[in-house]
Parts: sequence; structure tokens; C-alpha cells
Amino acid sequence: MMRTAGPSFGRISRFMAAAAAAAAAAAALAGCATRDIGAAMIQQQAEAQVELARMRDKTARAEYNEQAVYLGLIRKMQQDGLYFASLAHIDVYVQRFGNDNEIRVMRADALRETEQDKAATEAYQQLAASSQGVQAAHAHHGLGLLAGRQEDFAQAVTELRAAAALDPVNARIASDLGYALMRSGALQDARVPVMQALELDARNPRVISNAAVWLMADGKRVQANAMMQKAAMPEATRSAVRKEADRVARAAAARERAAVRSAPAVRAVPKPSTSGTPATVAVAARSPAVAAPESASP
Repeated sequence: MMRTAGPSFGRISRFMAAAAAAAAAAAALAGCATRDIGAAMIQQQAEAQVELARMRDKTARAEYNEQAVYLGLIRKMQQDGLYFASLAHIDVYVQRFGNDNEIRVMRADALRETEQDKAATEAYQQLAASSQGVQAAHAHHGLGLLAGRQEDFAQAVTELRAAAALDPVNARIASDLGYALMRSGALQDARVPVMQALELDARNPRVISNAAVWLMADGKRVQANAMMQKAAMPEATRSAVRKEADRVARAAAARERAAVRSAPAVRAVPKPSTSGTPATVAVAARSPAVAAPESASP
């Protein structure tokens, strides 16, 4: 019986080699696929992180824009004189965005304008203690206005001087300082801040009015009338300026009389004379009067 010849050793070797090569190729392909999948996943994660960062940034920008818009809305309310309404919106703003010096400034102003003087004073004092520069100047300005409303012009001058030192080119602060000085009777001291304010902001009606008051109180009525004419002030405003100038002039006169009364009295005191006859010399003696010494014998 004839046997069927099996595969030769050479054929088996070639088959095994081919199988091994195929297995190696498959393994290599599997490795490549794994690496490709890993790279793809890393790429996807990176893209997701970038997109998340973009979304966060967009949200932050949207929130910032909303905050800025809301702040502008409150500012516009105050410009229009809606201070009671602005206080309500300030409370909402603080709940949503927190408290900062800018919103503290507007709250203090609103409290002052709604005549909540005690709360306004506390708000301005806190602002003055926690801020610098222009914001601190604003706080001292507000305190000066509150003192002036209570007719404590000495305190008003102190606060407004502090405000002017922090913000020297602010025409409104300079003008208000000049007015406080005028009301305290310091007419000549008021000249510099009043004229500074006029040169810093020559179109501001309030500044012009204070300058006209100073000129008229100082006896320069022709110049004051010319200034009011140039500014086209209505007659009601001119009448108010004249009345204010008369009040300022009376305050200045009262201050001068007080200065005279408090001045040292002049007394005649004997002075030794070489001729043997007592001579007198004027000396200042503060109250209570000090007895004059006896003249020395020759």
C-alpha cells in the first residue's frame, strides 16, 4: 500500500515562519492601534480642557460685563438724582458682586443726598480709612459737605483742605473749600481756592457762582456783575449770588470784630527815664491784666 507523502520539513518551516511573521505583524498593528487610541484620547482631553477654559473665560467676561453695566446703571441713577432708588440697587449689586471702594463711594453719596447724615458720615469715614488718592479725597469732600450742611464751617474747612491736598486739580473740591472759608469769615483765605476752581473749570455754573460771590463780598461788584453777565446767569441766580455775598461779607466783618476783641489790650506802663521824670511806654497785657511794675528810682 502506498503512503501519501506528508509535507516536507522545508515546507513546514516556511509555514511556521510565515505564521510567525503574521503574528508579529498583527502584534505590531495592535501596538500601533493602542498607541493611536491613547494619542487620540489625550488629544480629546486637551481639546476638552481648552474648551472648558474658553467657557470659563466667556462666563467671566459675561459676568464682568454684567457687573460693569450694573455699576453704570447705578451711576446714571445718581446723576439723575434718583438716590433712593440707587440705594436699593446698590444692595443688589453688593449681594451679586461683592463690595468694593467704588460702590462704597456711591453708597456714601446716596446716604448723604437722602439726608441720612449719621450713616453717611460713618460711610465716608470708613472710605477715608480704607482708600487712597482720589477715593480718599472724595471721602473727605463728602465729610466736608456734611459739616457744611450742619453749618460747622470750621470742620468743613478741615475736611475740604484734606480733600484738596489729595486731589489738587478737582475744581469742585477747590470751589467748595473756598465757599466754606467764605462762610467761616475767612474771605481773603478763600480767594486762592475760589480762583483756582474758576481757572480749572470756567464753565461750571457752581464754580462761577462762588467766584461771583467772592468778588461781590470783597467789594468788586463791577467785576462780579460782568462775570454773571458773561455767564448769562438768570436774574434769580444773580439775586441769590448777591444775597450770599452780603451774608459772606457779614461773616467776614464779624470775624474781624472778634479778632479785634481778642487782641491784647494796650496799657501805659512807666518807663525809667534818665532825666528823673517817669516816662511811659505802651506794652501788651493779656487778660487778666498784669499789674504794671513800679518805675525804678534814679
